Amino acid sequence: MTWLTGPTVLLLVTFYVFCAQEKVTLEVRYKKESFTLARGSSVKLSCNAYYDYNQCGLLHVVWCHITNQSVALTDPSKYFTTVNETDTDDVNVRHRQIETEILDLTPEDDGQFQCKAECDESKETAMGHLIEITVKG
Repeated sequence: MTWLTGPTVLLLVTFYVFCAQEKVTLEVRYKKESFTLARGSSVKLSCNAYYDYNQCGLLHVVWCHITNQSVALTDPSKYFTTVNETDTDDVNVRHRQIETEILDLTPEDDGQFQCKAECDESKETAMGHLIEITVKG
């Protein structure tokens, strides 16, 4: 039997602690895109959130118009949002896909948009990169 001592043990313990901390409670992913669209057209923004439902609890995910004071895209007369949620192969991780369609684009829709997610239980938040939308006409 071989006993590990000194720096080897410290390295193994450090590696174990580091790996244990790598488990993500919440992650947001989506394709990096920019859009140039005509006034009156529509565009769909799709966001994928992966979360550990045991640590996160309820999850709130929404697209926000960052250029317009980070207002959430929730007005049903202007935005159509669909949500699909599935379990993953990872024991406690769920995948939620949020697709928000901005209807009847106007110049006020010009700007940057971002998907934001927040866990109800842990209050952990995750945000994706910015998506640029330019409305012509």
